[in-house]
Amino acid sequence: MVLQEPFNRAVYQRDNTGSSFIPIIGDGATSNATITAMFTVIKVGAVQTLEYALPINRTFKANADGSFSGRVVVPGGWYKLTVSDGTTSAVIDRVGAGEVFVLFGHSFMSGGQDKSHQIASTDERVNALVDTIGNGGNRFQQLTQVIGPMQTYPDSWGMFGDKLVKRLGVPVLLYGAAYGGSNIRQSYEVLNNLPRTGLPPGVTDPTSRQPFAPVEFVFDNYVVKTGVRAVLCEHGYNDRGSSADTFVQQFENVFNYIRNHWNRPNLALVLLQEQFVVNPNIQTLTDPVTAQGIKKIIETYPNTFMGPDFNKEYWPAYFKNNDHPFGAAIDQYASDWNDAITADFLSKSTPYLSQSGAAIATAEDNTYSVAGVTLKTFDWAIIAGLGALLLTIFFARQKKGFILMFLILAAFGAGRITGKV
Repeated sequence: MVLQEPFNRAVYQRDNTGSSFIPIIGDGATSNATITAMFTVIKVGAVQTLEYALPINRTFKANADGSFSGRVVVPGGWYKLTVSDGTTSAVIDRVGAGEVFVLFGHSFMSGGQDKSHQIASTDERVNALVDTIGNGGNRFQQLTQVIGPMQTYPDSWGMFGDKLVKRLGVPVLLYGAAYGGSNIRQSYEVLNNLPRTGLPPGVTDPTSRQPFAPVEFVFDNYVVKTGVRAVLCEHGYNDRGSSADTFVQQFENVFNYIRNHWNRPNLALVLLQEQFVVNPNIQTLTDPVTAQGIKKIIETYPNTFMGPDFNKEYWPAYFKNNDHPFGAAIDQYASDWNDAITADFLSKSTPYLSQSGAAIATAEDNTYSVAGVTLKTFDWAIIAGLGALLLTIFFARQKKGFILMFLILAAFGAGRITGKV
């Protein structure tokens, strides 16, 4: 048996009730066999409740040729997956239901300026794509170095992930589509087939789709499979020379393309606010004109949320000697991005779930409930109800109510283990 999906260490975006669609796609099963998919919780961090400690089992049929395709709804968490047809099996060592973000912007997002302060994640639930453009393979790993397809350093993002998974209790996946030295005008020209007035660092071919190519690569090849919560973004200073209105128009044009082209019309944008005022005592890069444009986007562009704010009182000290985050500033940057992922943001933003795999079950059959960790099946409810009624009558005569309760609990436990209840 071979599994094509889910991918090892991938995280699948959860909905606003806390559940994810995780695809189960493969072949090599026995013809028309019953496939069992068992998700076993990997305990990381705080002790989990009993309901989340129970394995989640689902069954569905393989096709005549031994192929199978479906998806299982599971609560947010970190799991080991075992898929079996009773004869052969396949295992995914780690797979998650949690939060997925795409990083987009210039060098503050891509990082790597302070080579002495690159922070790998310490929590195994923090994950990143390993693939690069032209070298795919659906490879994911703990965020310790690269954040594919574009970013080669962890910078603040390992710490950001550690803080977020500790707070939310679910795994996180990051796609690195930020391009250092880029600006929004360059992506705008690519998407509108305009003459290139400037190219990002390292690019000499005016027909190149850089710096937008990493975004296309991520949405074309991965977001459709894992889903996504939001794009985390910083753009502004590198567009200096543009008016605020021009910056806003070009920025919204680019993000409208992202939403419309990939059919995610309400995709959330979390946008960093750059400095409004030039401070002659600091080294950081400031353009008050585009900063006003950023403010307008945050206030008026639909489904946009406030990210870190470089106008807060503590940031000037961090930028006194460096124009990018160095040392403790990287730690602060991670904290500020973590703080931007608020409960309010999670309740108001629209997550987009995995589109891989067909639904295994209909609405009335085997519908998973997060709150009770139960699988509701109409036929099983009737059988269980009749059985309980008959047993109650029988044992009432013999005054063995304790045995009755034990048998009912044993029957429920057996059904839970086999995935029937």
